[in-house]
Amino acid sequence: MKVLLSWLKEFAPAIEGDPISLGERLSHLGLAVEEMSVLGEGLDGVVVGRILDLRPHPDAERIQLVDVDLGDGNATQICCGAFNMQVGDHVPVATIGSVLPDGLEISQRKLRGQLSNGMCCSPAELGLGDDHDGIMILPENSDATSPGVPITEALGMQRDILWDLEVNANRPDAMSVSGVARDLAASLGIPFGYPEYEFVEGSTKLSDLSSVEIIDPTLCGRFAVRAALGVSIGESPRWMQNRLISLGMRPINNVVDISNYVMLELGQPNHTYDLAKVPEGHLAIRRASEGETITTLDGEERSLIIEDGVIANIRGEAIGIAGVMGGAIDRDF
Repeated sequence: MKVLLSWLKEFAPAIEGDPISLGERLSHLGLAVEEMSVLGEGLDGVVVGRILDLRPHPDAERIQLVDVDLGDGNATQICCGAFNMQVGDHVPVATIGSVLPDGLEISQRKLRGQLSNGMCCSPAELGLGDDHDGIMILPENSDATSPGVPITEALGMQRDILWDLEVNANRPDAMSVSGVARDLAASLGIPFGYPEYEFVEGSTKLSDLSSVEIIDPTLCGRFAVRAALGVSIGESPRWMQNRLISLGMRPINNVVDISNYVMLELGQPNHTYDLAKVPEGHLAIRRASEGETITTLDGEERSLIIEDGVIANIRGEAIGIAGVMGGAIDRDF
């Protein structure tokens, strides 16, 4: 699993020291460091570009010509092999002379006779995760993502250390950011604690909104529910998106992202349900019937066996595979 130094320090602020030495200490704790990366560096010359025009390359089907405004109001032509952009999108552009984190130096070059004056970048090319699927699309509703703004400023990136740890199956206590921080803090002899968060409880009783029925207590001994009302679906804060990306997850929206964030931080499986799509707010935990099917969030129909645990609604319909993946029926976010 992957952990960020800045995130570990939220549980043990006194963590200090050379990143290599800290990595060696993690390895001595049985959490072998497979790779260490420095984030927020090596991005000089990467700026926000606004897409002005997209057109086919005259001599290459898999390349399109992209005109971008890099802050000077002019159209700079770039050859690009990704097709997930639209006119008006804001994207990271590595300008001529910049060197990306993987050592790739950007220079002016010709692709099938057409000049490319830079490179539109994916998250992976910026060292922000493993997503090579397409160019990173930036939000447009902020001055921070105006054309020409350095990408580190646009993304609110700070220097950070990312460790990729080998955590074996016998160490579930370390399969979370807080778990790793606890181990490291104990090794360093420094205080460890959970951050305190404040929230306001409403006057509506949870029992009026939702209920839980544990049909098979050998499968699940405890199932906790909390309801949030008046939630608006939107983008997560940029800092949260950055952390999710660094740990290998793709941001979706604020509701899905906070669920994934808690899972990574505390190692606690959880799922967000759209209360309007759960009849009477009732959730039942049971074992699946042999051959029972469920369509999961990824759109795949899956056949279950009796060893599988499911979350069901009051009609008995499976709406999630317990601790594995939610169903497509229960939410639209």
